[in-house]
Amino acid sequence: MRLVEFLILLLETHAQALQRLAALLGEERLFELLEEQTPPPPDEARTRPRLFQMPEWMEDARAPKADGAQAYAEIEGAVRDLALAEILEFHLWAYPYYRAFIESGLDLNSRIRGAGSDAGILMVEEAMEEAKRWVQKLPMPPGISTQAERAAEIPWLRFRALALKRVGKRPLGPVY
Repeated sequence: MRLVEFLILLLETHAQALQRLAALLGEERLFELLEEQTPPPPDEARTRPRLFQMPEWMEDARAPKADGAQAYAEIEGAVRDLALAEILEFHLWAYPYYRAFIESGLDLNSRIRGAGSDAGILMVEEAMEEAKRWVQKLPMPPGISTQAERAAEIPWLRFRALALKRVGKRPLGPVY
């Protein structure tokens, strides 16, 4: 799977989580929570995807960069196809984990290592951890936060299965 495909799947999943949260909380309330979300202080180190420290996770990370315009067009087309409300689309583009990849300068056409590597598994698990942290940072009352976390988690479980399959890994391991 190319990195751009991973990011498209990531955005589609985050969009589904946003839609589920809007259904649970109501669009207006979700918009308020999204606007109330406070960014980390500028001096606080932002979580960077482990991929940045592990270029060997990509098959052709050291190859000359391909034209990224096509990759960006793929992402824009996928987001446009989601037909989200404008405010949800804005918050989709602003998703910090996605932004870290886009702002990194990585070659979006690079392929994530599949066979013989755990890169795909580690990237998927990290994406799920970041998604969970993102929901937990929403300023929700404790009574609704657990429900919201569960509602947002469902698309991420599908993300895990689909992303692992696309990188050539089995989504479920043997049960003993």
